[in-house]
Parts: sequence; C-alpha cells; structure tokens
Amino acid sequence: MDKITFLNELEQELNSIPSTERDNVMYEYEQYFFDQEREGKNEYQIIGALDSPKKIGKEIKAKNAIVSAEYRPNVKSIIRAIMASLGMGILSLIIILIPMIFIGSFMFVLLLVALFLAISPILLIIHGSLYNMFSLAISNYLFAFSFTGLGIVLFVIIAKLAQFVYRLILKYLRWNIKTIKGSANE
Repeated sequence: MDKITFLNELEQELNSIPSTERDNVMYEYEQYFFDQEREGKNEYQIIGALDSPKKIGKEIKAKNAIVSAEYRPNVKSIIRAIMASLGMGILSLIIILIPMIFIGSFMFVLLLVALFLAISPILLIIHGSLYNMFSLAISNYLFAFSFTGLGIVLFVIIAKLAQFVYRLILKYLRWNIKTIKGSANE
C-alpha cells in the first residue's frame, strides 16, 4: 500500500465524522508523512509503522463519539459511544458489554421498584375493587401514600445515579480506548 491509498482508505473510514474533523485528521496524517519523509524514511516504512486505516478510523470514531456524548448527554449519544468503542475489537466487546448489561439491568430494576412504589395507592384501590376488599383502615392508605413518597425519592436518586453512571461510562470508554491503543503499541 502506498501513501495515497493509505490516505484514501483513512478518509473513507472517517466518512461518518464531521468534515472539519475529518479534514483535521487528514491534515495531521499528511503532515506526519511529510515530516517522516524529510527524515529520510520512504512511504512504505512510514505506513509499516502505522496501524491500518481501518483501525485508525475506528479509534478516531470512538473518540469522536465519546466527545459528542460529553457535550450532548443523552441515551442516544452514550449508546453511539458504546457501539463505536465496541467496534475496536473483540476484547472491547467483553470489557464494555458485560458491565453495560449489568449496569443497565440494575438501573432498570431500580426504575421498576420506584414505579411500583409510586403507584402503590392506585394498586391498593385496584386490589380493593377487584376483590371487594375495600379497607376502611386509614393506615393502609397512609402507608400507600408514604410508599408513593419513597417512590418519588427513589426516582430522584435514580436520576442522580444515572448522571453519575453516564460520566463513569464515558471515563470507562476513554480508558478502554487508551488500553487498547496502548496494548497495540507495545
């Protein structure tokens, strides 16, 4: 592979990132080739020292997705960052996917518990109407309303926990990229 083919393949790999960023990356690699050629290396030696355009593209897209998720904190951007990081290799699949499934399941169970607690007065009324067991004990209704309060507090805790987990996932994805890149360079 020669320099032109390398740069063309790299540009094709970076097709999904914004054009200004793609242009910056392409400029950096063209400048790298220029600097290395000035030091006396030929283009085949330079390309031999670099990763493949596909691998470089995946890494840049993953970093771009993580930066995007930092500035646009929502589920879509974090999923995009996770998926871009998963594309970096099979080890990434294990390192990223297993913790994400665990965290997602834990958050989903907490959300269900909060929802169940929040609608407990409605469940008490439905239960009473289905089985003709309306209780006149005010304590049952007071407990149901206190469970609603606990559900609302749990929703707030889940929201704060989600913000923390979001930042933690971004740090984890950055660490994963550094680890993979570091192991590839060794």
